[in-house]
Amino acid sequence: MPAALNRMNIARALTIIGFLIGLRSVGFTWAHIGDELFVLTPESRLAVTHAWHHYFREVFGDGAAMIVVVVLLYVPAQLRQPVIWWSMLILLLGFYAPFWVGVPFMTELGAPSLSAELQHLAMAVPPILGAFICRSEYFPGKVGAVNAEPV
Repeated sequence: MPAALNRMNIARALTIIGFLIGLRSVGFTWAHIGDELFVLTPESRLAVTHAWHHYFREVFGDGAAMIVVVVLLYVPAQLRQPVIWWSMLILLLGFYAPFWVGVPFMTELGAPSLSAELQHLAMAVPPILGAFICRSEYFPGKVGAVNAEPV
């Protein structure tokens, strides 16, 4: 296998592809800010535009998660440890779980269309797959780990 085609680079490429696809979804969320169709009802005890605040928080939270995951994928081999990999996985799950976690219980939490559902799958599958492809690189001493110390 060529040196450039290794687990880490495959994981990085899949993650970046998923994040680039996901920018469309994040862009839709950004577009909701200021849109009169995406406000709470006037009868709400909260401010009418409070929903916009949540969109704003979501965009910056998603952006932060994507940046940190990419940073964790580029840490030098000597810094790769299980806690780094678990942190990456938790960030990815926190980013993607809201797409599906409520659906079995509250269908109104599902994607608004099949197109949106496919968008969510296209943006989530590559980074999650990438995280599992590079897992052995963060667990020194495990079979297949490149950065394993000799015993």
